[in-house]
Amino acid sequence: MANTKGIDPEVIDRERKVLEARLLGLPWETIAREVGYASAGAAYNAYSRALVRTLREPAEEIRQQELERLDRMMTRFYNDAIRTGNVASASTTLRIMERRAKLLGLDAPTKIDSKSEMTIYSGGGDIDAAVEELRKVLAERAGDSQIPLE
Repeated sequence: MANTKGIDPEVIDRERKVLEARLLGLPWETIAREVGYASAGAAYNAYSRALVRTLREPAEEIRQQELERLDRMMTRFYNDAIRTGNVASASTTLRIMERRAKLLGLDAPTKIDSKSEMTIYSGGGDIDAAVEELRKVLAERAGDSQIPLE
């Protein structure tokens, strides 16, 4: 099973037995009796908890790995964009920032102005500041005060 820190080892063992029994196709009543639950419903609840734990925790580990990869890429491209004003690096940096924000759920919900049907973004502080810093650097290098996002 995944990371079970802080969970009673007896509970973990019983949930493991429930998962194994269900994998064999045993009915809930039989699982409850063999593993020691009071009812089929209790065995099913243990099964559900075990599934959530085994699915959620690997997903968190994968999310952390993805963040680490994005951080490594971000360092390279961000530094290049700031130091040299490389437009391709700046564009890549913005895409990495967007992906990271999506992965972490940092973006504020998109609001729709029903009168004009325009999408209005009210973003999250640190990302907006970094984007603005990149725009300024690129604008200075290009001699233009307005650098579009794309």
